[in-house]
Amino acid sequence: MVSGAALLGASGLQTLATLLGDRHRQFKRRRRYAERRSQFDDQFAGALKWARAAKPIFKAWAGERPFRVAAIVDEALGYKSFYLVPADGLALPRFEPGQYLTFSLPVDPQRKPIVRCYSLSERPREDYYRVTIKLAEPPSRSLPAGQGSGHFHTLVKVGSTLGVQAPQGAFFLDPSDQLPVVLISGGVGITPMLSMANSIVHERACNRGTGRTVYLFAGFRNSSEHPCREQLADLAQHENIHCDISYSRPLATDRLGHNYTHLGHASIIRLKQILPSNNFQFYVCGPPQMMEELVPALWKWGVPESHVHFEAFGPASIKGLQKPNPHTAPCQVGFAKSHSELTWKGEFSSLLDFAENEGIVLDSGCRAGSCGQCLLKVLEGKVTYTKTPGVPLAANECLTCIGVPEQDVVLEA
Repeated sequence: MVSGAALLGASGLQTLATLLGDRHRQFKRRRRYAERRSQFDDQFAGALKWARAAKPIFKAWAGERPFRVAAIVDEALGYKSFYLVPADGLALPRFEPGQYLTFSLPVDPQRKPIVRCYSLSERPREDYYRVTIKLAEPPSRSLPAGQGSGHFHTLVKVGSTLGVQAPQGAFFLDPSDQLPVVLISGGVGITPMLSMANSIVHERACNRGTGRTVYLFAGFRNSSEHPCREQLADLAQHENIHCDISYSRPLATDRLGHNYTHLGHASIIRLKQILPSNNFQFYVCGPPQMMEELVPALWKWGVPESHVHFEAFGPASIKGLQKPNPHTAPCQVGFAKSHSELTWKGEFSSLLDFAENEGIVLDSGCRAGSCGQCLLKVLEGKVTYTKTPGVPLAANECLTCIGVPEQDVVLEA
């Protein structure tokens, strides 16, 4: 039997050796590339996991972009939905369900425009954004309704053009998590929950998601103040969406089991009656009193803090839910342009309140860490926050409306 080597001869063996050597080197190069690629993928996955955990805020465009009001829908007593289309006709970038838009509103020609933030109430789309705005009730009969909401409800018409900042905010549905979710809202707090629930339904319809189980608890006074009823009813038709509607002051014509499913509020008692366990991601948005009662009750029920996400609407500071100031001893707060150096004793909830009490005028907008109008440079020292900022910040910047000094600090104002 003649061997293959004999048949090849000396020159054939040399050619074969060269070929095998080339293939071996190619194999080693591919293996090294695969190893580097695997390391890169691991690093990227780790960075992505960190980024989602840290909830960074990236803005799709800088400054303001003109939008035209394409339609206005009366949703309920005091509620209107505004459909906004980009004036340039270009497709809209994706946002995270739960985020908001920031508007500069010229409510008084003699003063600077006021800044207000309103949650997006529809899933991400390429053709329009939607915000659903409740007319804020006046604090007393002698005072007008909220400036921002009043401007929308009385002066903004179909065809109006508005300057809009890109969607932002740290309160949003985590797209990387498939744990079932509980969405809890009171009043106009339903708006980000509609965006979240509709996004989950849409992802499932497009075969891009597993159809996370959703329990949606929404509380209203009665049917007259129950916005987006048809949309909530449509959501309830999906097998993975469970809706529980509470009325606290039902009208005589409201029927239990038809207009609403529960008399009372979206409370911890009601949650324990409906939910099979506490093993959910909880998202909570509503008035301060509801948040102050419900969020600690969820923690007491054994829900990990990392599974409880909450946001107050409007310029609300939720007492009892703010992070404690780690610097309890008095420290010095300097305002460079004002040539002031003051002693911070911890009696104010924010640097903005502290400055205003001392007669130092600072720019502000939402007063909830969402719009960025109160942003200042930190020249010396360090500032910490009572809640997660909703706008991107450089290392030497701070939001005074939710910021407190962690040590002696000097601000540029």
